[in-house]
Amino acid sequence: MKALKPLALLLVSALPFAVACQKSAEIEGQEVATQTSEQEIPGTNQPNDLSPTQAQTMVDDVTIGHKAGPDGTIAAADQGDDFAPGDPVVIAMKVGDAPPGSMVKVIWYGPNDTKLSENEKGINAGSDHLIFENLNTASLATGDYRAEVWIGDEKVDQQSFNIVERSATGG
Repeated sequence: MKALKPLALLLVSALPFAVACQKSAEIEGQEVATQTSEQEIPGTNQPNDLSPTQAQTMVDDVTIGHKAGPDGTIAAADQGDDFAPGDPVVIAMKVGDAPPGSMVKVIWYGPNDTKLSENEKGINAGSDHLIFENLNTASLATGDYRAEVWIGDEKVDQQSFNIVERSATGG
């Protein structure tokens, strides 16, 4: 009976490590979307083929505004969807539930669904937020624009914004 006590203590003390290893394996087992695609990837065994639900859990709280703070979020006072030509358009999002190495893409569209540009960034280990900026707005005409956010082969959000005369932005 005395010989079983040390064994029991060893097993009890090893339990937290076993749980931690399982959580680590679950995180490592998550699908890492290393590429983005604007088209559905056929087949479920492809690493960049995410389900819509899975993609929505990886990228959340997408916000548009004029500037992001040091914490990677856009404060309420800096949020908005009216921008003058030359003003940066900032898109911020939470990515804390996405595995490191996953790629997120923002595609910028202008009037008549004209694709203007795209930006892609990888998620670093420990990152909670990603920030995208479209700084090339000086030559944009007034009108309606949008930015689509993609991870893997899923569009997870779309933000609409307007380029307006400078006097309409309050600046």
